[in-house]
Amino acid sequence: MKNINAIVTARNTSTRLPNKMLKSICNQKAIDITIARAKMTGFPVILATSTASSDDIFETIADKAQIKIFRGALRNKLKRWRDCFNYYNIDAALLVDGDDLLYDYDIGKRAITYLNVTQGDMIVHPENIICGFFTYAIHKKAFPKMSDYTHDANMDTDVIVEYIKKSQLTTAHLPLNEWEQNRDFRLTLDYQEDLEMFTHLISQIGYKASGKEIVDYLEQHNDIVQMNLFRQKDFLDNQQRFNQKVLLPD
Repeated sequence: MKNINAIVTARNTSTRLPNKMLKSICNQKAIDITIARAKMTGFPVILATSTASSDDIFETIADKAQIKIFRGALRNKLKRWRDCFNYYNIDAALLVDGDDLLYDYDIGKRAITYLNVTQGDMIVHPENIICGFFTYAIHKKAFPKMSDYTHDANMDTDVIVEYIKKSQLTTAHLPLNEWEQNRDFRLTLDYQEDLEMFTHLISQIGYKASGKEIVDYLEQHNDIVQMNLFRQKDFLDNQQRFNQKVLLPD
């Protein structure tokens, strides 16, 4: 694998927390924090957004961050990734959700190594990983297997779990350190309470803290953990409803 990137996926059409990627946290936009941590993986970063006019702002953001940008399908995230891979001739990439502000860059680096070792299509996160620490690492050979779901720009593939299963990708779970799992923390940005939690946490430890430093701090400050943890059920219920729609017959 020669051309490896970290692809940060972001749109400006969120409904639960409108314009969430542009929210200010400690004098920085939320998306700027995600990009900065993606850079800390050591891989070139590409911001993958849509061609919708509402996402024009990301051109300026990418230029300021001195990273590449790709603009593709608004609704079909799988198609946007595939087209990004083809456009930049990518061999493999970390898929970083823009709302995972404290994405663990160390886990990301390990995932690429593990993808190379397993020679599979994709490295996925175990269910017991800390929410927001890591999502996927993917090889270009996965996309031909997902061709049924990457041709229609209007197909909604926002949650890709069932599409991975339907495509019969060769996947492996990333081995985790003890402290990277089985913690009731919520480190993703979907609700106002998430924004408040991130603001408090980042004001105390900064946005460059390692995953271990984040965990150690949260274990000592349950008041911050509880600011948004109750939203995790809503988050998981929304994912389950989406996955159920995917499972229904066409």
